[in-house]
Amino acid sequence: MKNKAISFLLAMLVSKVGFPQGDANASEPLSDADKLYGLSLYWSKVSENFVYFDQVPELNFDSAYKEYISRVLATSNNYEYYRELMKFNALLKDGHTNVYPPKSLSEKYVDWPSIELTEVNHSAVITGVDKALLSTIPLGSILIGVDGQDLETHLRTNVMPYIASSTNHILWKNAVRNALKGVPNSEVTVTVQHPSGRVEDVLLRRNSRHQSVDIVKLNLPHSNGKVLEFRWLENEIVYLALNSFADRKILDEFYSIYDELKQAKGLVIDLRFNGGGNSAIGSEILSSFTNANLQGSIWKTRKHISAYKAWGYKGYADYNAWQTGEMPELIAKQDTTVVPTFVLIGRNTASAAEDFLIYADKLEHFTTIGGKTYGSTGQPLFFDLPGGGSFRVCAKRDSYPDGREFVGFGIHPDEAVSPTPADLILEKDVVLIQAVQKLEKALSLLISPSVPVPNA
Repeated sequence: MKNKAISFLLAMLVSKVGFPQGDANASEPLSDADKLYGLSLYWSKVSENFVYFDQVPELNFDSAYKEYISRVLATSNNYEYYRELMKFNALLKDGHTNVYPPKSLSEKYVDWPSIELTEVNHSAVITGVDKALLSTIPLGSILIGVDGQDLETHLRTNVMPYIASSTNHILWKNAVRNALKGVPNSEVTVTVQHPSGRVEDVLLRRNSRHQSVDIVKLNLPHSNGKVLEFRWLENEIVYLALNSFADRKILDEFYSIYDELKQAKGLVIDLRFNGGGNSAIGSEILSSFTNANLQGSIWKTRKHISAYKAWGYKGYADYNAWQTGEMPELIAKQDTTVVPTFVLIGRNTASAAEDFLIYADKLEHFTTIGGKTYGSTGQPLFFDLPGGGSFRVCAKRDSYPDGREFVGFGIHPDEAVSPTPADLILEKDVVLIQAVQKLEKALSLLISPSVPVPNA
């Protein structure tokens, strides 16, 4: 979720109804009335406010609601109830429309073995493992089966139906991450393929929450844990990681290094670990890297005027009336740095970080490199559910200024670079390596360092 700097929109969209938050009583069984109320509240608020029904044309939401009445009433405990709500919600295929069970329910009903998985091109690479298991499951092994099923069958049957995702690549990423979750202290048989090619079945126990383990991990590309990272690379190139737009202190840190940054001949901006925050923060930073004013995303939200519906006004009568708006124009600063720039993006580049990319779309000296972005943004409405959980509904639809859609697809990089399992094992940051190589080549072609190079 991101915080748009449009006060009237926030006032219009932010709402809380239902039950008090908190999960102190999450384990107390819900009555049938509460189960039905929670399902009905979810269905009614989604029906009224959701902005992406056109992206799931095969879904009859009312028919699905009727089907889930019997399903939620048949649940034997609150965790099962919330799982059914999550499955219903996943039919919408939207990353900003979610059902959240009470935390205590997840802690009681979910655990996993002491290994960590990273998805690469629909493969589940084991990138972290309990030190005691290293001889059996070497780092870089591939998980190819779970309890006798091949990985894809297991994920599509047991994991993906509960994941809310706008894009297929994020669906796979999250499914692999959750592939081995299950009942605490239960056993699971995993089939792994070692880096040598040898295939082996290993019996594991889901007990990571309740034991102390020493996890050994591959050194994958990651954030330094701070909102900003600044360092010099070779050939007068600066590396600038903008890891979050959620905290305004990134602006203080950015301006503290800006004078030094201006000495760079080339720039790498890393947005791969930026999950969003406040779009205005990102646009303020971007205004230091452009000589021209820039247009941001446009948006629309559903519009409800009951009398207009009753009078049969076009759009209102069929629940298809919209209020539109746009992000504020980004005004270039007087003192700017315009040099060849490669922007690293990937699956964790989301929300307000995607807004940053939309503003930057027309900058000829910017080249994006890496993988597709998260592909989900918007302003959700929040509601409480019986039993201490909650849900949110995406009530604002964003797109490029020219109407191009990116929610449901992700923003595609100018230069696609995807790491392989071998790259992970070798602990190579191939996106950064290729960005620097391409930037060095671009700089070598410049007659003058003040002339930007257009996208390749």
